[in-house]
Amino acid sequence: TVVNGDGSGSGADAAADADDVAVASTTRRASQLSLTLFKGGEVREAQLAPGVADGMGTSHIVHWCGAQLQAPHRSVRDQGYLPDNCQVYISRWHHGSPSHRYGLFGVHFITEVNGQPTPDLPAFLEVVRPLQDGAFVRLRILHMETWQPKVITLKMDLKYWPTWELRLDPETCQWNRTVISAPFA
Repeated sequence: TVVNGDGSGSGADAAADADDVAVASTTRRASQLSLTLFKGGEVREAQLAPGVADGMGTSHIVHWCGAQLQAPHRSVRDQGYLPDNCQVYISRWHHGSPSHRYGLFGVHFITEVNGQPTPDLPAFLEVVRPLQDGAFVRLRILHMETWQPKVITLKMDLKYWPTWELRLDPETCQWNRTVISAPFA
C-alpha cells in the first residue's frame, strides 16, 4: 500500500507525483520490526524495536525540594532521549523552591544522590527518605538533549518543600497523596 504524505492516493500513480511517500510494508521478526520507506526518491530499510506502553501514562509522581519527578512520560520517550537505567525525570520545578535556587530544573534526569545510583523513583525515595531538613545533597544530573552530566549541591528545605508522592490507583482511577518526609513528621 502506498500513501502520499498528505494521506491521499493509493498505487503507483499517486507515488509518482509525491515528494514524500511512506510505503506500508512491514514484517515482524522476533523482537524487531522491519520497515520499508520510500522518501525523497529513495527506498530505505529500517529496523525498529517495538516498545510496550500500557496506555495509562503517568501513575507515580514524587514532589521533592520543589521538583516534580516521574518516570519519563511518553513525549520524552518518543524523542529517544533516555539514559540507560535512569527513570527519574524532572518534569517541572517551582519558583522559590530549593530546586529553583540551586539549579535543579526540568528536562534533566537525576542519576545519583550522594553518590548512590537512583535508577527509578522507589530507589530515589529510598536514598532521600532518611535525609533531614537542612541537609546538603549532592546530585548527579543529565540534561535531556545535550547529555552533559552535571553535579550540583542542594540544601533541603522540608519546612516549606516537604517530600510527598502521588500514586494513581488503577482500580479507582484516583490519585492518593502520601507525605514521605516533613520537618516534624
